[in-house]
Amino acid sequence: MKTVTMPNPANPNPTATPDRPFRNFKSLALAIGLALGQQIGAAHAASFDPNIVIKGSAEFDSTGSPSDPVNATQAGELTRIMAGITTTTTLTGAAINGIDPLSGTLTSIGDGFGIKFNANGSSNSEPSIVNPLFGDYTMSLQNNSATDAFLVNLRFQFSYQVSATDSVRSTTDNGEFARAQVTLHKEDGSELLFASGLSDTTYSNQQFLFTNNLVDTASGFGGTLSDSGFMILSFLLNPGQLLSLGDGSPEVLLQGGADSGLFGGEVNTLITVDSVVKQNSQTVPEPESLMLTAIGLLALFAAKRRSNPLAG
Repeated sequence: MKTVTMPNPANPNPTATPDRPFRNFKSLALAIGLALGQQIGAAHAASFDPNIVIKGSAEFDSTGSPSDPVNATQAGELTRIMAGITTTTTLTGAAINGIDPLSGTLTSIGDGFGIKFNANGSSNSEPSIVNPLFGDYTMSLQNNSATDAFLVNLRFQFSYQVSATDSVRSTTDNGEFARAQVTLHKEDGSELLFASGLSDTTYSNQQFLFTNNLVDTASGFGGTLSDSGFMILSFLLNPGQLLSLGDGSPEVLLQGGADSGLFGGEVNTLITVDSVVKQNSQTVPEPESLMLTAIGLLALFAAKRRSNPLAG
């Protein structure tokens, strides 16, 4: 069981800065191509080199079973793409329909896993609550070649939107809030991506954009916050090397609550294989080639001596 500290619905924003490890994009992967975009073109299901073995999974609620919402609705979906074939598992309320986790071995460009959630609620006389919905990714990249190195590029894309509305701002109740968070780590805890948004009518908004996730860019109380983008994560796998993503903490989160107003939110994530490229290596000469080269050098040396009568 994995433990995650989350805001108390009665006080969802106890501090101005989330408690998380220091982040430095440049030092966390061999190369990270960073770009913004909401829609990514579909890749063709072309098989990559079988020496590269990529296994992974997508899971609902890595801390236990999803709980029922209170006077609210919640839903989710896990996606697995293998050899271009898509399998889904759905969440409606607290009921899971399908395999959880969805796991398997990826074999083709465009294969991968996805997690998404959506929730909304409103309150009149009774509170409306969606407890934290968690999604968890794992992925391992293994190079089984004894001689060749490969550059493996993974594409991680995400989007979220959260909103909270109250007709009259009040500090005497829990207020309205909606929170989404997306993270991605290597197994050693190194952070590759962090993005979060909190729309809060009582304790003020909070947002850390994935392009500038050290600075809280939000202001005001409630309303709509959103963020989206994608990253290309590049990993050079030397012969026999194994690399793992997912540090045991959930990568996807959505939650919300309302006392006298309404809230809503959605988060969508997908990680896929973008490319697998065999790296050029300097060829080691065969013994026969070395012998022929040595004979040629000796013959050239002898010819020079014959053409120079002063040579010893």
